[in-house]
Amino acid sequence: MPMLKILLPFSGGTLISIILSGGNIQLGLAMLSGISGFTLVLYLLNRNRILKKSGKYYSSVYYKFRWLNGFIIFLFAFGAGAINTWLHSINNRPDFFADAITQHEPLLIQITAPLQDKGDHYKTTAKFIATGMHQAEGKLLLYFQKDSTSQYPVYGDQVVIKNKVALIKNSEIPFAFDFRTYMSYQGIYHSAYLKNNEWAKTGINHGNPFWKSIYAMNLRLKKELRSALPDPDQRGIAEALIVGDESDIPNEIMTDYAGTGTVHILSVSGLHVGLILIGLSWIFSFLTRIPNGKFIRTILILSIIWAYAFLTGFSAPIARSVIMFSIVFIGLHLGRSANIYNSIAVAAFILLLIDPFLMMQASCQLSFISLTGIVWLQPKIVSIWEPKNSIVKYIWIMATASIAAQIITFPLSIYYFNQVSNYFLPANLIVIPASFIILLTGVAFVFTDWSSVQWLHQLFSLMLKYCIYALNNIAAYFNHLPGAAWNGLYINAYGLFLLLLFVVLSVSGLVYRNKQFLSGGLIIGVLFFLMRDLDIFHRISSRTMSVFVSGNRHTIVALKDQNQFYVITDSSFTNDKQLMKYNIAPYAYANYIRPENIICINPEINPKFSRTNLMIQGSLIGFYDKNVLMLNSKLHLKSLNTISNKNGNNVDVLVLSENAVTSLTELYHKFRFSSVKAASGNKVSNIRNWETVCIENNIPFTNLQNNNFTYIPL
Repeated sequence: MPMLKILLPFSGGTLISIILSGGNIQLGLAMLSGISGFTLVLYLLNRNRILKKSGKYYSSVYYKFRWLNGFIIFLFAFGAGAINTWLHSINNRPDFFADAITQHEPLLIQITAPLQDKGDHYKTTAKFIATGMHQAEGKLLLYFQKDSTSQYPVYGDQVVIKNKVALIKNSEIPFAFDFRTYMSYQGIYHSAYLKNNEWAKTGINHGNPFWKSIYAMNLRLKKELRSALPDPDQRGIAEALIVGDESDIPNEIMTDYAGTGTVHILSVSGLHVGLILIGLSWIFSFLTRIPNGKFIRTILILSIIWAYAFLTGFSAPIARSVIMFSIVFIGLHLGRSANIYNSIAVAAFILLLIDPFLMMQASCQLSFISLTGIVWLQPKIVSIWEPKNSIVKYIWIMATASIAAQIITFPLSIYYFNQVSNYFLPANLIVIPASFIILLTGVAFVFTDWSSVQWLHQLFSLMLKYCIYALNNIAAYFNHLPGAAWNGLYINAYGLFLLLLFVVLSVSGLVYRNKQFLSGGLIIGVLFFLMRDLDIFHRISSRTMSVFVSGNRHTIVALKDQNQFYVITDSSFTNDKQLMKYNIAPYAYANYIRPENIICINPEINPKFSRTNLMIQGSLIGFYDKNVLMLNSKLHLKSLNTISNKNGNNVDVLVLSENAVTSLTELYHKFRFSSVKAASGNKVSNIRNWETVCIENNIPFTNLQNNNFTYIPL
């Protein structure tokens, strides 16, 4: 496995370079590795002369220094990984647009992806051509306000835009999804929201003709699927499996698949490419009987899977799968025994060479780790039992593959998704074959659409509709079974590393009957649970009070009291599963609070609520010795007359949203508040007036529309 020896230091240099994320530091790290390696090479070249002079010119001395060759390769590979990352970090370039941009000059950009419909706006990405009179490099996340009268740009169009570019805004809510970092791994650090009068097409299109044809084909397929499958639940699954686009899958459907551990089938990746490869190998097996048939069969199969990859837009998951399977297939054609681990290492090396930031994407990590786990563990599990019946044998092979993948990836499932599916085995045994049938039906649907046999196209359209309907119902059935998933789990980055090490060492000890591995795994396991228990004790014993804003519509007061988490906000927020998932769940889970202990309260519906250490009376929230007055358009000044405050008219925090009051001075005569938080839905003019009053009265003021999270000290 020579490539594995190169991949490990190369990926190590890549990872450390990404973590350091400073241009000079990255380059310095790479140069240090290169200089060290070059120095050792010079030493090896002069070793004979040095040893002769010292009188130790013996073969045993050479043997002692044999490790230097490997160490030199390690240093050069490590440095190459760091240099590769530095070269791909666009913000290190001297012509990076953010270093030369001025406030009022127009920007020339080029659209680099088809526009996506997001309801009230379109979303796409673009690259910079010039800022004013200067050439520029960089990428941009772009939003166009939707208007029925505008002719929006397409892939390749050059557009002049008003300079409304800003750094991508990130949520300040603890443990919430880090969107800014996620986009930085794609080389995008800035975004812009453009109204209809803030952009203009130049009439120039410099898009790549090849990608134009791919995107046009993608668009045509999506139109056909929308026509054949009007139900968005079915259309979203069809687009994911056939075209490789998951953006149109409804949240409820995605939740069902995630809860059953089958969400991986919705991403066109190694599973689909492997199934297609097996099917094509069987279909074209007759070619091996003719002269040069093996060569023709290999070229034909590789051409088809690469064509399929480009048909789906050549996304990262399918790219790594196609590259890996191509390497294995070519190795088999050359008559060599292709080592699957070496092939995986080659695929990983090529992909990191193309884009080093892929290693930070969850889908990439899960793809490679699950595949490695299947290759490593499945043969060991399969050997435990050898069924005689062919059908039972097929089911057993499918089950062992699912078990092997689940064992090796469950630490990542906890880290990224805070859950582990309990019914992953029966769900995968049904869903994987069903998804393959849908995939084949979808491919037939596509090819018959291009032909003139419309009745056959209609037949496959109906088959596709009912197959996806059945698949969605199966996923929903498993997800709604009692105890379908173990939710609310949490580990940090250190816990992830320890848990992965525990799994690898423990499983290795059991598989190879190695006491050292097993003992090491048990020690790591004890260390993991000890650190976790200490963290749980620290977090559970604490209490916190915070105010934050989600979007520009929802104001939330979050109270943590040991293992209870109270969420005080409007019902539209708590009824939106996605908002709860991305704003509340990570914050609660990181404090080891179970989902059933997250209690949502709407003061408008339930104006009187009391628990130990908590009292809600209309607009007033009492938590331990703190009082929070929460006012909006519905919880307004008139309701204050009915509020009884044990501290008289003293309020620790005043939270204002939806322009609840216009005169803060009038309110200050009734209540004495120690601090003011301007939350969601407030006019800029009102916020300025409130801030002026607070400055005049020496009251701390926080605008949560700029920084959407703040702690209230207890």
